[in-house]
Amino acid sequence: MKVARRVRFYGQVQGVNFRRNVANLAQKTGVYGWVKNLEDGSVEAHMEGEEHVVQRLIQMCCTELFPARVERYHSDVDEIGNLEDFRVIM
Repeated sequence: MKVARRVRFYGQVQGVNFRRNVANLAQKTGVYGWVKNLEDGSVEAHMEGEEHVVQRLIQMCCTELFPARVERYHSDVDEIGNLEDFRVIM
């Protein structure tokens, strides 16, 4: 079943290529959406895809993107936008 999640990552997630690495993982796993830096130092992402794939991508973002260090994240249900790619928003 297709889902959409709005995820906010906190920790050492800016200045370490976190957004680009999230986008690369998303493209490899077939997840669509976007990722952007926020002024408070966190990173926000919108992720759409099969539920188990989106959940796996969130976990990969928390554990596999060295030197980034996710200390915590918050995930909410979001509206499906039927996106066709994954973008880094500057």
